Amino acid sequence: MHLTSNLIEVEDSWEAVNDWFLNERLSDGLPIVPPTVERVEKMLSATSRDPAEVIGSIPPKWAPCSVEKIAINAVMAGCSPEYLPVIIAAVEAICEPRFNLYGVQATTGYVGPALLLNGPIRKSLKVNCDSGVFGPGFRANATIGRAIRLILITVGGGYPGETDRSTFGWPGKYTMCFGENEEKSPWEPYHVEFGFAPDQSAVTVFGINGFLPIHTAGNRGEQALASLAEVIKMHHGVSHLDVGSFGGGTPLIALGIEDAEIMARDGITKKQVKGYLWEHAALKFSEIPARRKGHKSDEDLMRESINITPDGVVHLSTRPEDIMVIVTGGKHRHSVFLPMWTGRNTLSVIKPIIEN
Repeated sequence: MHLTSNLIEVEDSWEAVNDWFLNERLSDGLPIVPPTVERVEKMLSATSRDPAEVIGSIPPKWAPCSVEKIAINAVMAGCSPEYLPVIIAAVEAICEPRFNLYGVQATTGYVGPALLLNGPIRKSLKVNCDSGVFGPGFRANATIGRAIRLILITVGGGYPGETDRSTFGWPGKYTMCFGENEEKSPWEPYHVEFGFAPDQSAVTVFGINGFLPIHTAGNRGEQALASLAEVIKMHHGVSHLDVGSFGGGTPLIALGIEDAEIMARDGITKKQVKGYLWEHAALKFSEIPARRKGHKSDEDLMRESINITPDGVVHLSTRPEDIMVIVTGGKHRHSVFLPMWTGRNTLSVIKPIIEN
């Protein structure tokens, strides 16, 4: 196997290698696994793709990201070789124009790629889809997401305070990878909505910039939905409507198992969940506190907003079907709203995972 990346000679110690990567700003700040030739070759053995194949260009440097570069970063992140096809597919996804990776990398806001896995690969890689799905303890979840972040830094040059201009950043920029709990969902899996067979594996990337837990109330499906809509409307409206960016993207709702079960028990479909949230999480301009409008007039806000309707209502997304709904996590009455970067600045992208 012929590798083309530059070889760097560093003192043969874990500390020296990590210090070198930190000093060169080629690290996320956490310890990395030294990407030796042997480790990279072992990683590449998990795919039949040519190491020199360029998957895409990573902004803001717009540097070519080859399969070899992906493998190097996967080693650094602590990935097992069988994770490589997932990471390759995720890089393909973030390089799609609709994801707007340049904006995600360079914004002063706080946004980063989040990866959703569907299909059999969740089980074969032991991806957590159950209790603690967004938390620690699972190698696949932790390292697959981290590999993407390292690629954004080492290949794309997205280093904090330089080309990554985020004012605050956010913890999800370290790693964010999770699976849908397909086995406990009362509805069809997320990827099936997009034409995939249930036995196909897929990865979806979202430009996520927040994490809002919602403890739902009521013992009926519509009551649980009302809880979700109320909190989403309050949070997303106050956060974003005043800058004319409410709606227009593909916001993600992660329903907990019990919330999904209660809704399905009462005959509510996933399509109806989207329709309800689109209707009831909408915000009228008359509901915006004056202090949130700043120097802008109602006319300015209405002109700038993406989803304004003639009656002065702005919805969470352009269409109900653009609200993305998954079922994940464990038991108890908890769900999560994961807002995307404002408006249509970034849109979710789904790609098949090719295991070969």
